Amino acid sequence: MPAKKTNRSKATRRKSQKKSDINKKLRWGLLITVAFIFALGGWFIFIKGKSNVVTITDNAPWMNPVALEIKPGETVVWKKNTPAVHPVMTLEGPEEFHSGHFTDSWSHKFEKPGIYVYVCPIHPYMQGIIGVGMPVPKEKLPKWANWPPENKPVPAGTPAIKGSGKLWVGAQFQELKNKEKPGTIVIFNTEDWSVERVIDDESLNNPHNLWQVGDNVIATNWFDLFASTFDSKTGDFKKKILAGESPAHIHANGDKIVVTLQGDDGIAILNSQTLEIDKKVRAPKGPHGHWMSADGKLMALASTEKGMISVWDTDKNEIIFQDETIESTHSDQHGSDSSKHNHSLPLMAGITPNGVHAFVATHHSGKFYAYNIANQSRIASIDIGKGPVQTVPSPDGRYVFVPVSGEGSVAVISTESWNIVKKIPNIGDGSHGVFFGKNQNGGTYAYVTNKFSLWVTVIDVEKLEVAGYLPMPDGAWGGQGVLLVQ
Repeated sequence: MPAKKTNRSKATRRKSQKKSDINKKLRWGLLITVAFIFALGGWFIFIKGKSNVVTITDNAPWMNPVALEIKPGETVVWKKNTPAVHPVMTLEGPEEFHSGHFTDSWSHKFEKPGIYVYVCPIHPYMQGIIGVGMPVPKEKLPKWANWPPENKPVPAGTPAIKGSGKLWVGAQFQELKNKEKPGTIVIFNTEDWSVERVIDDESLNNPHNLWQVGDNVIATNWFDLFASTFDSKTGDFKKKILAGESPAHIHANGDKIVVTLQGDDGIAILNSQTLEIDKKVRAPKGPHGHWMSADGKLMALASTEKGMISVWDTDKNEIIFQDETIESTHSDQHGSDSSKHNHSLPLMAGITPNGVHAFVATHHSGKFYAYNIANQSRIASIDIGKGPVQTVPSPDGRYVFVPVSGEGSVAVISTESWNIVKKIPNIGDGSHGVFFGKNQNGGTYAYVTNKFSLWVTVIDVEKLEVAGYLPMPDGAWGGQGVLLVQ
């Protein structure tokens, strides 16, 4: 009897095991089928319902993705993930587009095959590339497409001759865990070349340009509506100044304080006592970098989207004359006059201390133009190199220093011959801003910032050669605005 019971138990277990195996096979089969259907559905969505979306942010690399490959007839949507104004505009390609200012998203249908390079014309290092019907060439990709850039070693040591004063440098792209928006200000003590302080105030939102007004240093927040004011001795935050959309550059001379409002197509005149806005004046589209003569009576201004230099009477806040910085003007495929734009991208205009000559460099077309203000005539046109940025006159008026961003050099131009006297190499990737100051031997230094290299380059102005380098703190990318505070 016990044996029979055992045999029945074994039979029951075998039947149960067989049933379990069948159930397992059914479950696996069902899972495989579901997975196949899901994969097929996902493939169908990816291929047939693909959404070509570029997300625009305030953080590098800004256009996400930087490179996009699509088929002719497909539409690309740019969607902003920021309240800042970021239009998109073609620099290169078989057809034109210019979004103008948009609040949420904007789209464009690409009909013609080719490679399209586009930028935010307000912040033109914000760049993207679209291959329509063809792959994007690797050589077209910006060096910073895979952020962050390569952290190269500093080329050499600090200058042998010490400087004088405190050097303020806007690290526009620096990101910190305790800060919502990018941007810090690094303060160097030039008497021992040490980093004295890093200002990481929450008000800083992509700080772009700096200027001293009395006991204040004002930093423009390029992706915001405000400028930030700091104590020039301590670096302590004092207050925010409501300026307008995308304040770019600030320049002051005596009681004249001018801030360009690139997103508002105007300039703001600040009260020298209260540092609040006294007046706003319309300017040619996309006003960016400007400079005043030594007596403060004249100002030269570059307008990026308009592709123009204008010279102003600062007493009347009126334009004396203006000139387009390009040989031809383009329009989009619809031929609308309202959408006409050029591709030269002038980023800053300057003026000699005596107010006789004005000048401007064009970032995209790589030209440098000089003008006789009295005659309202262009007197020089120079091929200066890839990606010139600021155009800053030396204190004695002999030279104009122009960082050539795409070459990592500085072009030094004579204000007598209006020719390039020398190109100083080994400045840094994305060379950008210039400020002059005395060293302890009585000579003059030019301090040059670099967007994509973690150092400031110091140039001996008498020798026209690099005197040394100041290492920036780790992660302090985006060296742009620069100011020496005495």
